Amino acid sequence: MTLFAELKRRNVLRVAAAYVAVSWLLIQVVETLFPVFGLSDAAIRTVVILLAIGFIPAVISAWAFELTPEGLVRDAEVDRAAPSIKASTKRLDRIVMVALALAVGFFAFDKFILDPARDAALAEAAREEGRVEAVQAKREAGPPVVAVLPFSAVTANEDSEFFAAGVHDDLLTKLAQTPSMLVVSRTSVMEYKGVQRNMREIGAALGADAILEGGVQSAGNRIRINAQLIDAKTDEHLWAETYDRELTTASIFDVQDDIALAIAEALQTTFTAAAVRSPIPTQNMAAYRAYHEALAVRYEIRHGHQSDEYRGLLQKAAELDPAFTRPLALLVGSYALSAFQGRDPESVTRAESILENIQAIAPDSVDHLIAQTFYTYYILRDYDLAHELTSRVLDRVPSDTEVLSIKTWIERRLGDYAAMIETLRQGRKLEPRETMWENRLIFNLALAHRYDEAMAELEAYEGRDENVEFLRARLMVREHGDLQRMVRDVVAVDEKFGSKDSQRNTVFAHVMAREFEEAASVLESVPDDGVTPMGLSNKQFDQLILAHLLGDRDTVAELVAIARENLSEGGGSLDEVDDWRAITLAMLATVEGDGDRAVRFIRQYYSGMGTDWASRVHNRDFTCQVLGLAGATAAAVRCVREGLEEPSLVMPFLEPKLPFYDPIRDEPMFVELVEELDREASTRR
Repeated sequence: MTLFAELKRRNVLRVAAAYVAVSWLLIQVVETLFPVFGLSDAAIRTVVILLAIGFIPAVISAWAFELTPEGLVRDAEVDRAAPSIKASTKRLDRIVMVALALAVGFFAFDKFILDPARDAALAEAAREEGRVEAVQAKREAGPPVVAVLPFSAVTANEDSEFFAAGVHDDLLTKLAQTPSMLVVSRTSVMEYKGVQRNMREIGAALGADAILEGGVQSAGNRIRINAQLIDAKTDEHLWAETYDRELTTASIFDVQDDIALAIAEALQTTFTAAAVRSPIPTQNMAAYRAYHEALAVRYEIRHGHQSDEYRGLLQKAAELDPAFTRPLALLVGSYALSAFQGRDPESVTRAESILENIQAIAPDSVDHLIAQTFYTYYILRDYDLAHELTSRVLDRVPSDTEVLSIKTWIERRLGDYAAMIETLRQGRKLEPRETMWENRLIFNLALAHRYDEAMAELEAYEGRDENVEFLRARLMVREHGDLQRMVRDVVAVDEKFGSKDSQRNTVFAHVMAREFEEAASVLESVPDDGVTPMGLSNKQFDQLILAHLLGDRDTVAELVAIARENLSEGGGSLDEVDDWRAITLAMLATVEGDGDRAVRFIRQYYSGMGTDWASRVHNRDFTCQVLGLAGATAAAVRCVREGLEEPSLVMPFLEPKLPFYDPIRDEPMFVELVEELDREASTRR
């Protein structure tokens, strides 16, 4: 008899099948029930191991013994023909069939009922874990970014429109004062007013983590404000609420506090109610209206923040409620800017008077700090103190883009270009649709000689204007080294934009490539505007430089005569640190062949700069070029080296190629500089 036949005769196969079926069924039940009672995976593994160990004794027992009505009997003593043995075999078959049926049934139950429930629970757990991880990642990367879309007027009446705009502006101000989040600026969200767009698309365009939208309905003495917060990544609603209140400024600001608290909680940010809730700015509805009417003027009119209408409405708001400091702070900013631009004594007096008023009403308030910042920067020009004030303001109002903008100008004045670049990045994050941030970021990366970063930003930037494109053409010389190719790039930009700036850029590109005749031809069509300190227009000043490069002595003499007639030459002290007087006088000395006098004027210019890095940096390349044209080798080389060590538009791959240095090109000191720059360039490649 074969082994298989013997195993079958002794019911070993039946016992093994029954054992496996029952064990599998038992394991499925254990896996389902043990977690319910808090038993770990170790307990399940123990059951599986014990069942596996028990399989061998069960099979050996089936081989050696037979189960009879009298109990276990050795196989050799069993009569296989006995009816009781046949019945026992059938019972064993039924056990196997029942066990298999139960196993199949449990498998189906587990597969189609328990599995989906477990999967849903696991998916929800994964989503929750993902949310926690996302929140944690956001906390590590920085506070969440919220975009507040313009609120809609639910009913088409003037009051609803007014309050919708007012609530939107106030919410932006309120949320900007919440340190636990960053708020996308008004300028970037206004393009979505009345526009139906997918929230994920808006979130991606604005770089926002969450989007707040809502509507306002005003009727009689009641106002209803509804708002909802949406996850910009998933389009899921995080929070929603409708507020039905009496129409008073107190109720409006209370609702804004409630919304700010709800947003902070929904985004799981670290906050306190005291940090969000603040004193009501004004209880006077007429003052509230005048203030928001002023904001409308500021937003809708070019240079509206310096218009008489804007100032008049702010003054009206302050007169209606003398304790309403927000319009007073904006008035200080408006007058201080006028004083900065025009040295207007009356504006200085008004700004000082209003600042004293704010200090008396609300010392050390956010409005007081902002007004102090305007005054200190624009009027006192104390850049160190102004920088300290902006830092204090931004600690309390991290999303105030106007203060951020002032901070960048202060950092520029202090020469801290690394800090300014980071502040520009922060401003761009808050105003992603405002091209000013991107344009300034690219230019200042180039000024800081961080060319790889500047090029990366340029390639990712779609809103390039003619000046940014001109910068890109110059930076590309670092790669191809071909000035004629640069000219072709700039000419293509001029053909695209056709603006005054693009024309001037084309003139300068031709000059850089020594295409002086082409430059003169383009210059003929450039508008003649502006007057330089030497009495020549900007166009005449460019013509003077070109005539000198072309060797056109007649034109040079003619333009010099015009300058002499309008200018009392003598190299007197500078009126302002950023005045071009000394530089233009240096150019005049250069075209007249007096290099020593040109060097003296350039030195005077830099001694007048003091610690004002703005003019020092932005005029460095031109002063070096004037010194090169003047034949002042030592001064020109020193100027270029300093320009490469400090922020400037002196570019190591471009500057030595320019025609302005032709008078000193063969001088050993300049040759050494060029060879040094070539070695550094080859090392970079």
